[in-house]
Amino acid sequence: MMMEVLFLLIFVGVLFFTGLTVLGVVLSIGLSFLFVLAFGMLAVFLKMLPWLLIIMIGIWLFKKNT
Repeated sequence: MMMEVLFLLIFVGVLFFTGLTVLGVVLSIGLSFLFVLAFGMLAVFLKMLPWLLIIMIGIWLFKKNT
């Protein structure tokens, strides 16, 4: 739900600055897609961060003990 709202807000915001032309709509869709993609990757990274930290600590302990 939040990603759709974010996409819509970015789309309308870019469309407001570029104007209602074919190029403006294409630019709005492209920029909205890129921003949502970036925020989605950030969300996945933050969701996986605890597991990545556990793996990093496990590797560090394994190398320290060998």
